Amino acid sequence: MTPASGVVDIWVNLLPPEAIKAFVGQPGFEGIGDFFGGDFGDASGLDVLVGVMDKVGVDIGVMTAGLSAGTEDFLVLADKQPGRLLVAAMVDSPTTPRANVERVRALAQHERFCMVRVSPLVAQYPLNDKLYYPVYAACEELMIPVAINVGIPGPRVRSACQDPVLLEDVLIDFPELVVIGAHMGHPYEALLIQYMLKWPNLYLSTTAYLAKYMDPALVKFMNTSRGLGRVLFGSDHPFLPLPRALDEARALPLSDQAMEAFLGGTARKLLVKEG
Repeated sequence: MTPASGVVDIWVNLLPPEAIKAFVGQPGFEGIGDFFGGDFGDASGLDVLVGVMDKVGVDIGVMTAGLSAGTEDFLVLADKQPGRLLVAAMVDSPTTPRANVERVRALAQHERFCMVRVSPLVAQYPLNDKLYYPVYAACEELMIPVAINVGIPGPRVRSACQDPVLLEDVLIDFPELVVIGAHMGHPYEALLIQYMLKWPNLYLSTTAYLAKYMDPALVKFMNTSRGLGRVLFGSDHPFLPLPRALDEARALPLSDQAMEAFLGGTARKLLVKEG
């Protein structure tokens, strides 16, 4: 089923083919092509991206930009599609915490800015590294969710920096911060379920992970009263093409209520600013 409120994809990328080629050509990142089968979708322009969203029935997509530069360009693009696109910023320079906080505070003033992302595998700083703490503190104060990549990444780089057991430090030190575990957290789903039971402000997302490969225990959790709305849909389009990701998500054996929360209900509550 499609939720009455419309589907929200919490991770889409606006990337021309040459940018994708450059990204997957980085040392250690060659494995991305193997991980996704090398069959990337098309996100070469704003009209193309929105066209894909329209075709499969996605109301809102959250584009990802770098925190240090370029985010404003994405916000301008989002303004051209009011109500359809939001913007998240990736912490792409963890070693400049003061500048990162200033950027977050400035971006938070824009109605289409909705989230900060932390991708530990890129710079290889653990997700609980103190370099990230000023950003976490600012996001907690400003009530901006933070999505943190967890689990073993597709690129052939060290994985320890994304061990989800490290999330507990962040959740303890920033008790009001909304944290979304990104990229599913495989193979630590059992741990993440227990963490979500323990920490009410922790969520998980299916970004870059086909729903058909989800741990059955996690799907079962999503159908329970305590698991309802704790997992959010996301594709990481074009690396995992949105049509394929959404088809698999819609095929999950979820109740109508659980499916509505998964495909958009929770994302709207966490990311869409009122007014």
